[in-house]
Amino acid sequence: MKDLEKLKQILNEPITINNLNRLNDYFIRYLFSHTGNENIALNFINSVFKDLDFATFNKIEILNPFNIAENYDEKESIVDIKATTETGITVLIEIQARGNEDFIKRALYYWAYNYSSSLNRGSFYDELKATVSINITNFILTDEDKVHNCYVLKELNNNKILTDHCQLHFIELPKFDLKDIPKSENFSDIHKEFISWVKFFKGEDMSILMKENTIFEEVEKKCRTFVNNSPVMDKYKKCEVDSYFFDKSLELDLKKAKEEGIKETQISMAKNMKNRNMDFNFISELTGLSIKEIEEL
Repeated sequence: MKDLEKLKQILNEPITINNLNRLNDYFIRYLFSHTGNENIALNFINSVFKDLDFATFNKIEILNPFNIAENYDEKESIVDIKATTETGITVLIEIQARGNEDFIKRALYYWAYNYSSSLNRGSFYDELKATVSINITNFILTDEDKVHNCYVLKELNNNKILTDHCQLHFIELPKFDLKDIPKSENFSDIHKEFISWVKFFKGEDMSILMKENTIFEEVEKKCRTFVNNSPVMDKYKKCEVDSYFFDKSLELDLKKAKEEGIKETQISMAKNMKNRNMDFNFISELTGLSIKEIEEL
């Protein structure tokens, strides 16, 4: 009965720009990669770079533009947004609502895959371009106090950076709390544009965000277009339903683990995710099963 009520709520509740789930996979793809939204994605990317005093960009090209006809049931096998800057840097943006420390391996895997993919067959290694991975998580991933942490390749003794071709950014939303900003040193150096974007992901009122950063005037217009477009809202709600019942299935599987044993539950979880056409590497990370075991299910 509870599940039925939740389903009715998801399907029937009017969606506005302020109660829209801004971590919904389908919405994020629409906001950052829809043709004409490049300035929005660019503003977010630059806010992440400004937060660490890195050089910013003037222009980006979205390499996997939003397409309403795409099958998002297979979303787990791709990154949310992939773009390239005017200097040839590849930028990946990934939103993850749930997970654990294994997500770090997933992020590294997608970084490595996209980095190697930037080299055409027969090309020389000096043609490889830097790849930046920006990961936004709605769960605690690291033991660092900061909301935004960036990892690069360094030498252990002298702290010298080996190359600028690898950047892994992790933005952990649960670590951000507005009431802590005035008194916490952890937030004192965070760039105001970056703060506004974190507040956006956490559901801050658009009227407040528009006063902080003019880009949110454009974001607000795109959000209104999104919630008033029936076909995309159907996809959005399907994504919400899938996410709810996926969480429920995980809860049931974990409960069953205590009753029937870990191995049986790992298999049950893997079958469930395999039926959803999820990436085998991702299934392996969550369940602990090998790729071969998953293939044989």
